[in-house]
Formats: sequence, structure tokens, C-alpha cells
Amino acid sequence: MLALLAAIYAVLPEVQRLRLGLAWKSQALLGIVAVGIILALELYEVRPPVCPSMFGGFCRWLVLPEGEVGASRKVAFLVAFGWLVLAVVIHNRSRPSLGNVPTFTQLAQELLDEEQFGDALKLLEPRMDLLARASRRRCWQQRLHDWLEEFGPTDPNSFATLAHRPGDRRFSAETWPTWASGPIRLLACVVPHCQRSESAASDMLQMLFNSSKLLDYVAERRPYFGLALIRHQVYGAADFSERFLSRLIASPGSALYHELATNLVTDGPVAYALPIRNRLLHFLFADARHAEQLSAWKGVGGYIERLLDGEERPDYWTWLNGDQSWFEDERYRDPIFMGLVFFDIMVRSAAHQNVLGHMWLYYLRHFARRLEAGYDSSGEGIDQEAEFPVRAARLLYELAQIVKGWVELFENLPEDSVHRQFPPRRESPGSIPHAAALTLGDVLATVALSDRIDRGVAQTLNDVILRSIRDFHDDGGELSRMRGWLIQALLDGGNTADRRRYYNRLADLFADTDHFLRHEIEDYATELVNRMNEAGAA
Repeated sequence: MLALLAAIYAVLPEVQRLRLGLAWKSQALLGIVAVGIILALELYEVRPPVCPSMFGGFCRWLVLPEGEVGASRKVAFLVAFGWLVLAVVIHNRSRPSLGNVPTFTQLAQELLDEEQFGDALKLLEPRMDLLARASRRRCWQQRLHDWLEEFGPTDPNSFATLAHRPGDRRFSAETWPTWASGPIRLLACVVPHCQRSESAASDMLQMLFNSSKLLDYVAERRPYFGLALIRHQVYGAADFSERFLSRLIASPGSALYHELATNLVTDGPVAYALPIRNRLLHFLFADARHAEQLSAWKGVGGYIERLLDGEERPDYWTWLNGDQSWFEDERYRDPIFMGLVFFDIMVRSAAHQNVLGHMWLYYLRHFARRLEAGYDSSGEGIDQEAEFPVRAARLLYELAQIVKGWVELFENLPEDSVHRQFPPRRESPGSIPHAAALTLGDVLATVALSDRIDRGVAQTLNDVILRSIRDFHDDGGELSRMRGWLIQALLDGGNTADRRRYYNRLADLFADTDHFLRHEIEDYATELVNRMNEAGAA
């Protein structure tokens, strides 16, 4: 039996050996008892007790027959077999406890120092919930100690009073006199403080959050371990989420790219379906409050801005200003296109779930400005008369379509949605359709005033944006009001400084717009003329 256990231990992976070491107390107790019983049966031939008569006919199944090998040795074999089974069960069923947090974090620390990231993450992953709770003093031993220590009235002038949240002091005898609560506070000395476990858990989490080499490994090899790190509301999770998502969007072929490419199925007119198999997207957006708490837009939006500024890939603009003929095949490996899809899923999920806030969709106005700033279709072999001469033009079109779709969410949202409420101020609305309308106006101004973007591209984008006005039918109610809001947002153009030049460019583009579309948006034309007259008079 001992030889068999030694052989099993020899072939166990490193992580399983470490797990076995964490449960050594229960394994040792089982082994001592089993060895003692086996030695007694083997050396002293202790005979098993007689089967009670009350079992009747069952005794013939319970009593071991005599033979060349005595009954005691047969029992010893059964004990050894039971030992093996129970040892395996204990190994598989053992759960980490608060007391062994310092032990397994030290083991994980050694593996991380040796850059054995795979073994370290296998050891830590099933214990991430325990680490998070221990670092926040949410394990039952810690909560009991803190409850006893704080039992009774709190000094109203102390910091503890300010730090307490509603509900924190339930059943804590706030109204008791000090002399009555004092003896109960003394019981806190009996319950362990678990400070060592708390410190070990906090230190380990901060190492996981801040190790750049580990981040590279997680993003490339174990992306779903990243979820185990960011799903708990602990200090440092939001910053890690930003770096983690930034690294994923920077790596075509990453898990994020795969999930975005396989998630392009809508769940009704508002949101996307978020199947559980797409674990990253499902965690972030099935409950969009997770994305809001982690500021999920930062990692993706920040990387795209750096990419368009030339800080990430200096050759990227050469690709953007190249022929877009094969863009349909290339787009699912392009960071900007996939970033736009990421924002689209995020914003639509928030609107569908009635999560108040614009989810920083304003990032797209900055994307549009940067795409315009680097736009250049003068390269060799570029057909400037094509609908989209270069990839940058196609990305501007995709961006405008996505923002236009967010504006049009207004009509498909339920009437009691917070995103159908008109904000009192136009400058920075928190509702998604209204914020998207302002962003669409900014995009229109960026395109209309550009001397770099080809005239045909500007005309196409202008027509796409103006169709969003037509889609809000004049019903004399909320749709009419939203139509007016959108017209004002487009003509404001992100508070463009040179209003006269902006209105002249809009009038020039409107003159070449399809005749039927112009007929359907006469209110836009009237307001544009009024604005031009006001600008001329000024």
C-alpha cells in the first residue's frame, strides 16, 4: 500500500503535489489510523467481531470465510483498499481554508518567481474567491472577530463612524451601554484575527495584478484566468482590467477577437445575444454594471487612441491608407474594427438593461478625429473616386453606422427606459441616444470640414448620417422631439468654432444629396438655412 501511494505521488503533477501538501493534516490522520489497524491485523491476527444474530442471512455476506489466508489478513487488505479510496476522496474534496492561505500563497509565490506561471495559476485559480474574501475580511472567522471587536456603541466622533455603511452595524448593540457591551468585546481575543491570512491574500492579489510578465502569459495562454482576477471587487481589479483588455485588443487572434467575431448575432432590435461560451463578453455585458464598475471602455478605447496616434504600431497608418478591397476578409483582425464592435456590444447592452450612463461612447468622436488626421488617399494605385478609396474611409463609415444605430435605439427602447428621458442640458447627456446624437454631430463636423477626406467619402458619410433624421418619423410626440434634438446636434457639430464654414460645407453636401432624402428632411434644410442666415448676420 505504501509503495502504491509512493508511486502515485511520484507521477502526480507539481500542482497536485502542492494541493496534497495543503491537506496533509487530514491525510496524515487517515494514514496513521489505517496503518495502526493494518499492523494490528497483520502482526497480532486480531479477529473481527462475531456477526450479530440480528443481521440474520446478511451475515453470510459480511463474514469473511476462512482459508489459506486468515480472516484478519483479508480485513487488513480491505482496510488498505479503503485507505486508498478515502485518500483519493480527501484529495479531490479538500477545500482551501482561511488558515492555509499563507501556505499556498507562499507556494504560488515561489512558482511565480521561477516563472512557472502555468503551475502557479492552476494552484491559484480554484482559490481566487477565497483570496478575494480574505483580502477584504469577508471570511466568516474575520467577520466574527470584527463583529465582536466592534460590538457596542461607536464613538460618534471617530473615523469608524464615518466609514460604516448603511446596514454594517446591524445586531451590534449600538444602543447598549458600554459596561454591558465590554465583556462581549473581550471575546474577540478568543477568535483569531487572521491578519496573516489577510496580508498574504492582499499581497498575492497585488502581485497578480501588477506583474507584467504574468499579464503577458495570461493574455496569451490563460485569458479566462483574467476573469477570475477581475470578477471580484478588490483593490486593483479595475486597473488590471484596463491593462488586460488593452493587451487582448492589441493581439489579433486573442480570445477577445474570437469572441467578438462569433458574437455578431442580435437579440432583438436593441442588444446582442451573449452566449455563455463567450465568457469574457458574457461576464462584462450580460450584466453591464460589471463593465461600468471596471470602466471596460478604458482598455480598448485607450489602445485604439494610442494606435491611431502612432504610438503602438508605426506601420499601421500605412495599412490604413492602403486599398480597402480585401477589408471584408481583414476586418476581424483589425483592432479598430473589433474595438468598434466591442463598444457597440457594450453600449447596446447598457441601453437594453436600463443601466444609466453613456458608457463613454464619446470615445468614438476621438477615433473619428484621429482617422481624419491621418487620412491620406494619395498613395500609388489608390482610386480616389471609389466609394471607399482606403481602409481609413471604410472604418469611418463603420464608425458612423454604429453611432447612428445608437441614436436609433431611442425608438426601440421601452417608454419607461431611462435612456428615453430627455436631459435638461444638451452639453453632456447621460442617456445613450442623446449622447450618441451629439457624437454623430461631432463626426459629421469632422468629415465635413476635412480637407483630407475625399469628396465622395464625405458625401457618403453625410448621406448615412442624414438618413438617421428620416428614420425618426414625425409623430407629433417623442419621436418628433428626438428628431429635433438630432437636427440640433448635427448642426451644432460638436460646437465647431468656424460656424460659417461648417454650414457652407453642409449646404454643399446637402445639394448633392439624393432628391428623395432631401424631400424627407425638409425640417433639417430649413434649420440649416436659418443657421446660415444667423452666421452671416453675425
